[in-house]
Amino acid sequence: MNGAAVYHRATDSFCYSPDGTSLVIRLQSACDDIASIELWAGDPHDWGHRPGTDGGSWHWRCAPSPVQKIGSDGLRDFWEIRWTPPYRRARYFFRITFSDGSRYDYGEKGLLPMSPEPESGPAGDYWNAFVFPYINEVDVFTAPEWVAGTVWYQIFPERFRNGNKANDPAGTKPWKRGPVTNHEWYGGDLRGIIEGLDHIASLGCTGIYLTPIFASPSVHKYDTEDYLKIDPAFGTDEDLKELVQACHQRGIRLMLDAVFNHCGKTFGPWLDVVEKGEASPFKDWFHINAFPLFPKGKDTGDSRDANFETFAFTTRMPKLNTAHPEVREYLLRVAERYIRDFDIDGWRLDVSNEIDHVFWREFRKRVKSLKPDAYIVGEIWHDAMSWLRGDQYDAVMNYPFGTAITDFLLAKPWSKTAKDFVHRINSIAFMYPDSVIRSAFNLLDSHDTDRFVTRMGSKDLAKLGLIMLFTLPGSPCIYYGTEYALEGGGDPDNRRCMIWEPTEDEQDFARFVTSLVKLRREYWQVFADGRRHYVVDPAHPGFLGITIKEGQDILMVLINRDRASIPEEMWKRLMNWQSFVPSLQVSGAGIPVTSLIAGTGLDKNGALPALGAVVLKV
Repeated sequence: MNGAAVYHRATDSFCYSPDGTSLVIRLQSACDDIASIELWAGDPHDWGHRPGTDGGSWHWRCAPSPVQKIGSDGLRDFWEIRWTPPYRRARYFFRITFSDGSRYDYGEKGLLPMSPEPESGPAGDYWNAFVFPYINEVDVFTAPEWVAGTVWYQIFPERFRNGNKANDPAGTKPWKRGPVTNHEWYGGDLRGIIEGLDHIASLGCTGIYLTPIFASPSVHKYDTEDYLKIDPAFGTDEDLKELVQACHQRGIRLMLDAVFNHCGKTFGPWLDVVEKGEASPFKDWFHINAFPLFPKGKDTGDSRDANFETFAFTTRMPKLNTAHPEVREYLLRVAERYIRDFDIDGWRLDVSNEIDHVFWREFRKRVKSLKPDAYIVGEIWHDAMSWLRGDQYDAVMNYPFGTAITDFLLAKPWSKTAKDFVHRINSIAFMYPDSVIRSAFNLLDSHDTDRFVTRMGSKDLAKLGLIMLFTLPGSPCIYYGTEYALEGGGDPDNRRCMIWEPTEDEQDFARFVTSLVKLRREYWQVFADGRRHYVVDPAHPGFLGITIKEGQDILMVLINRDRASIPEEMWKRLMNWQSFVPSLQVSGAGIPVTSLIAGTGLDKNGALPALGAVVLKV
């Protein structure tokens, strides 16, 4: 036995209430180290009396329930039970039987020899049990319900569409295909996005995420000059209002990008500090370590040569002091303004992990007081549990999810098989409560990564990744141009001009994406809430099968990353096909099986093609 690997805490993803009445209780252990687990649980104050000649004794009332193993990441097994306490309070411990036959009680003091009387508590110590004091509804994580059914479309405004040549910056270049730089203007603006809404709606997307649109000297706008002004090259306040209204008329929600970790070097308060030094009333708005700001006598562009903190090490983006009352109030009013005056539907928060939790708690209160179903998404690339307890964000950008898909499809050394992929997905899922995973902002690429089609090196592999994105839990997002298989390397090449005159091949790819979006929207509840069962096969390391069941609906997803097809009798045996469709034969050609996604399907002999996929309703 490996007792050191057994872990539980009565908080976060290990013990939480999904609905205000029940508890999801989890435990992790070493892989294949435990044979069975019982949860012994009861109310902390529920005591029973046992009669006796000496007046009897009191004992804690508790009862056992089996805990189920729900998955593994290859190193750890994950266990879970959903238990409803009768009075919203819980006291509990685990009785564990290890694979070697040894038996232990597990409570706050760790693993101890099993007590003959569980009512006395783990190892005979009532005070050793875990406690969830009370399920307060206000503490329950809740994200906007509409998010789980939303398909997002991310736009980098300067490269999406030029709808108003009158606001083009000097030197604006003609729209083109091919590589771009971060110092070229092509005239994309809000009017162009309005013109492109019918295209986005035709794909079936119901949410748009815009990278920053506030006044800034750069193409990307992550170096804000004025948070209260739309960049003149993008349009006006009236253009934004019209865009929001046009989105809402089409059933599309709009999310803006808030860059509150840092500003640009042309931000008014920063210019005042540069001019006046210590005499500036804004000096405490920033993280300044000493004056002068540039001890070498000039701005080298690298903040390691300066006396103030920045985003990364670029002096073009001074870091804001969000703990300062004036800064905090200024930024919170910015957040309120665009919800109150423009009716936007959410905020994506740039570099949000470098801002204090106190700020984000107040941010949530202020935003939700104006629009309770606004969506708040943090840009965090790592474990984000401390921001996802229900008091700050609704979601984070789920980059680890996209990386897991990439690594599997490219057969990276640490993800050569479908089993490796399932282990990664299980690990990510166990990091958070199910309700957090349900509302996660899932993506394969963005303005901060190379484009997915380019990364994959083939449209066939890219299709497999998109199918995985759309059929796994979370709210999927595609980056503008993905519908036409737009290519591009890392920043800035990932910000190419949108394709508006697609070739036939590009239109064919768009039909595939449109079909995929349609599937996601039609069965969104299955994808959001369904129980998934993963099927892998050592003989076919690139084969991934997924069955998803929600109520009476069952969907089956088949992915073949390998360069060889998988015969019909093989994939049907692996998927236990006959149990789902008992009237059909397990093997044999000619059985009608139709994929729900255009441009995918089985070959004429019923085999799953190389680099192929199907999604079936069974």
